[in-house]
Amino acid sequence: MDPIDAIIVAGGAGRRFGGKKQFSEIMGVPVLKRSVSVFQNHPLVKHIVVVVPDEDIVRAREIMYGMDKISCIVPGGDSRQMSVWKGLSCISGDYYVVIHDGVRPIVSKKLIDRVIEGIKGFDACIPVLPVSDTIKYVNGGIVKRTVQRENLYKVQTPQIFNYKVLVKAHRIAMDNGISGASDDSLLVESIGGHVRAVEGEAFNVKITFEADMVIAEGILMCLSGLV
Repeated sequence: MDPIDAIIVAGGAGRRFGGKKQFSEIMGVPVLKRSVSVFQNHPLVKHIVVVVPDEDIVRAREIMYGMDKISCIVPGGDSRQMSVWKGLSCISGDYYVVIHDGVRPIVSKKLIDRVIEGIKGFDACIPVLPVSDTIKYVNGGIVKRTVQRENLYKVQTPQIFNYKVLVKAHRIAMDNGISGASDDSLLVESIGGHVRAVEGEAFNVKITFEADMVIAEGILMCLSGLV
């Protein structure tokens, strides 16, 4: 397998959460540290770039002290897309790059392995879960229609990409004035790239609201055999 670098994106201000969720602790360990640790321990990951708010670089360095795969910690941009671009600027080469949300602290080695295996023959591979709830299109507080959920999936990270394809997709997006894409695979799709979807994991929760911290702690306790 060609070398793999990982970019852990944690540049958000946490407005919906009420604070910087990436530094909140679950069972005494910061969310960001949990997210990075899985990649630090993965045998195929060679280097890790961590993206955090500019004012938190020293803080991030302190909580991840001793993680020798971290090659640099860089300040994020004004959007997730721009934060990923900042991370991409720290690496180069003809190989693969994994992008992971720093606020998905329960990512498993098994899921990382699955996307790595899935990219063979493709430009990108992403983990997805089928939508199980009924979906409504609502505008102005009024239900306009029910969206058929067949073939609808929720997208997770980690997502893996051919490095050169992802850089090309980002450059084209910026040339076209696009800077707010919330998902890197969307940019690859937009230039005609081939994106494969593999099964995600229900436990791979994203910390967005305070209630998600409670859910994540419950999952970790169950996985640790504490309940």
